[in-house]
Amino acid sequence: MTKGRIVDGEAGNVGKTPQWKVEIRIRAPLDRVWDAVEDISLIPRYHPEVRHVEPLSSSTRRAQGVSYRCVVPDGRAGWCVERVVEHIPLRKTTVAVPEDSWGLTRLIDQFLTEITVEDVDGGTTLVRIQAFYVPKTWKAQVLNILRLRPRMRRRARQTLEGLRRLLEKPEE
Repeated sequence: MTKGRIVDGEAGNVGKTPQWKVEIRIRAPLDRVWDAVEDISLIPRYHPEVRHVEPLSSSTRRAQGVSYRCVVPDGRAGWCVERVVEHIPLRKTTVAVPEDSWGLTRLIDQFLTEITVEDVDGGTTLVRIQAFYVPKTWKAQVLNILRLRPRMRRRARQTLEGLRRLLEKPEE
């Protein structure tokens, strides 16, 4: 793998230990949860900061090679591009973040976020998000420990809680 660049099929090469991990149980069957995870047009409905997703590929569903831009218009406004580098239906999807407007990709290399789903009992699904990346400098390592890791973990928890609210709400 070229340093700082992740290509399709290389999702597992960053390291075995995640920088952070968050999991939540959602009272919905695995196929329904997976359908929501795959549909990138739903991201603004459950992500606490993303208000718009711009498909950069022809698909609005996660699949190997699909790219899209998540737009955050409020607060620390900006965007990030995500590209699916590994996709195993009904099991996991891994996205790389090759560029962003905040400078995150100048601080860390090989930024991957892996989303996995697992059937718990036929009506409940365990959803896990974990991130793998390498801080580029000693300053980035310190920033990662003090600010990046806690903020990203908190945002991932909020995202999973939003997904749970979306999927567990009563049918209208």
